[in-house]
Amino acid sequence: MKNRAVLTFMVAAMTSALVWVASPWLTGQREPWDAGFPFYFVALLVAGAVSGALGPKPLWAHYLGSFIGQLGYEVIFLKIGPLFVLGAVFLLGYCLVFLAAASLMGYVRLRFRNTQKT
Repeated sequence: MKNRAVLTFMVAAMTSALVWVASPWLTGQREPWDAGFPFYFVALLVAGAVSGALGPKPLWAHYLGSFIGQLGYEVIFLKIGPLFVLGAVFLLGYCLVFLAAASLMGYVRLRFRNTQKT
């Protein structure tokens, strides 16, 4: 169980950090929330779905991994400015989008796996 949580955390952290890595190439903006409305929202949905498909449980690891992955990218690769704390608070909300997609995809994956067994 502990290994599953660690793996889920790592996958969530990597997929959510990839949203930030891809943002400059796809939108021209260094931060994905500076891009037009649908980009960040859709990118978090896709990243969450991928994460949920790869590791459906535990859900807390998806949320924490998404938060740490995005915040870690900001700390390592972007300048920390006076709005950093406010951005971290906003990340807490944005990670719920990631979590919703991961949860839904994890449910679909587990449901599909159980259907295959019978």
